[in-house]
Amino acid sequence: MKKFLCVVLVVLLLIPTLLRGEEDADILVVTAPSGATLRETPDTKAAKLGRIPYLAEVKRTEWSDNHSTVEGVTACWFKVSWQGKEGWVFAALLGSNPREIELIKSSDGKVRREMHRLWLKTDDGKEVEFVDNPVSDKEYLNFTYYGTLPGNQFHVVMQSGWEWCTYLLVACSDGRQQQVDAVPVVSPDAARFVTANFDLEAGYGHNRLQIFRYENGMGVLEWSEEPTEWGPENPVWESDTRIKFNKKVLSGDFEEAFVEFDNKTSTWRLLD
Repeated sequence: MKKFLCVVLVVLLLIPTLLRGEEDADILVVTAPSGATLRETPDTKAAKLGRIPYLAEVKRTEWSDNHSTVEGVTACWFKVSWQGKEGWVFAALLGSNPREIELIKSSDGKVRREMHRLWLKTDDGKEVEFVDNPVSDKEYLNFTYYGTLPGNQFHVVMQSGWEWCTYLLVACSDGRQQQVDAVPVVSPDAARFVTANFDLEAGYGHNRLQIFRYENGMGVLEWSEEPTEWGPENPVWESDTRIKFNKKVLSGDFEEAFVEFDNKTSTWRLLD
């Protein structure tokens, strides 16, 4: 009975955290320097309810299937709440979230965002541009800046579409790009990184664990495991040559597992 009550208490304590996480996902930031017009309906000719200033935060409450084209940009509309008002905003004007804005502010001018466009400045002076497609159909595409990996070798950009998501590693030195399944976890000696993506049922992405080594400024795949009975989660480097992770099954149960580098054969192996 005591154990049951403890479990119930933990669940009750977690509920507010989970709800906050869902709410945070719908907090958007106005990224148009001129601000955004709040309208009564999802239409460029609808009555104006107010003007939301640049970098103001709004809460998205609904998507509209209506699309408009403004100055060559086609986008859907988001219903948002802001300072007690509720109305519709052209989606291309809401290109960011609070976390991304904070990362951009701390990037020393190497990252900038305007409306639905994101730019990364590389060490050799180039700019790499990513352009969102904020529509409400299968052509939807969004790029979100996730910061740099330890050692500042890569910028990380989340690339999400209609029911799928991957991550782009952009070399800080010259802008070369590499796609991976998840945000990499870097080894203690910064010589390698591991990615783990659990997708055992939905099939939106790869269900696999991969290990890369840094070589000539990019990640070179050393080892990959793509299981069908379980999926990998939460990889942690225990040393430069040993990784602990969770083998998770569809029921939600999991067990700890390990991948270790064999110096004799110079290969990685999954430990039973």
